Amino acid sequence: MIIAIINQHHNADRCVIARNLAVLRARSGRKVCLLATGHAQGIGSWCIERNTMGVLPAVASRSAGRHAEKIEWLRRQFNDILVDAGTRSSDDCHGVLVAAKLALVPVRGDRIDLSSQYALLDRIKAAQLFNPGLRVLFVPIGGPDGVPGEERSAIKAHVARLERAVLASTVLRDPTAFEYGPGRCVCDAETCDPEGAQQMHALYREVCALAEASAGAMHLANAVPARAFVAV
Repeated sequence: MIIAIINQHHNADRCVIARNLAVLRARSGRKVCLLATGHAQGIGSWCIERNTMGVLPAVASRSAGRHAEKIEWLRRQFNDILVDAGTRSSDDCHGVLVAAKLALVPVRGDRIDLSSQYALLDRIKAAQLFNPGLRVLFVPIGGPDGVPGEERSAIKAHVARLERAVLASTVLRDPTAFEYGPGRCVCDAETCDPEGAQQMHALYREVCALAEASAGAMHLANAVPARAFVAV
């Protein structure tokens, strides 16, 4: 399964989500790889720190590169690939979205820049032309008190502009507010930040459920007898 994390802002939300989902997926026994496109930073150095410090489970990292062929090769080496796809429109970002089963879009309702957000939606729509099965999960990011109603309404308006897009029920509250040590994330520090870890676990369950539902729908579509498509 390939999951792309993409947004409009140059902040650490994408990277934090990718790290935690990778750790939780690896805990289930899956072989997981974290990727970063050419414009995203932080994934590789975090994985090196994690492996150097001996934090388990270990998580591999690679550079996504600029060719879809590399993504396909990595798909055969790992059970799951999580990609920090950055904020910019590029060939490597497009290739990741075309290969992905699911795109996560962390969004802060108080920082929605319409021109940037529309550009992001256009990138996803362009990828869906080649990958019509691509599902999109918008992840609301809030402060200590969550996401106010007017900000949630602004986020919902953008969700409605995309096909196969939904808004997560999980709200991540200040996911980038704390550092948990070299190569660690909140899911490694559940005893000292139980609320933050609980939110990541809840998001992880939503991601898995959406990915499984998408896979199930694709399986049913492939299983429909050919005669069902014959005009009568």
